[in-house]
Amino acid sequence: MMSEPHESVDFLIEELKNEDWNVREDAAELLAEVGDPRAVEPLINALEDEDWHVREAAALSLGMLSDKKAVDPLIMLLEDDKTGVKYAAALGLASLGDERAREPLQRALEDESAVVRKVARMALDEIEKRI
Repeated sequence: MMSEPHESVDFLIEELKNEDWNVREDAAELLAEVGDPRAVEPLINALEDEDWHVREAAALSLGMLSDKKAVDPLIMLLEDDKTGVKYAAALGLASLGDERAREPLQRALEDESAVVRKVARMALDEIEKRI
C-alpha cells in the first residue's frame, strides 16, 4: 500500500536530522523530487549542515523547488569553503533567477574554481533573461 505524500514529506523532513550524513543527503535530494513546499524551510536549515554533501544536496533541491525564500540563504552559501557547495548554490540561484543574486554572483565570477565561475556566469545570464 502506498503511503500518503504528506507522510513521505514528513518522514523525509525528519530524516534531515538523521545522524548519518548519507541519510540526510538522500533526504534532501528526495525532497526536491517530491516537490512539496513544506520542504523549503527544512532544506534552508540543512544549508547549515556540518557535512558539505548535505549542504550541496539541499542547495540543489532548493533550486528545484523554486521558492524565493531560498534566495538569500543560497547567496550566503556562495561563500562556503567547499567548491561543490558553491557550485550547487550558484546552480540553485540560476534556477531561481532572482535579481538579488546578481551582485553576489558577479563576485563568484572571481572564484578560484573554474566550475564555480562557469555556473555563476550561467546564473547571471539566466537572471538577465528574466528581467
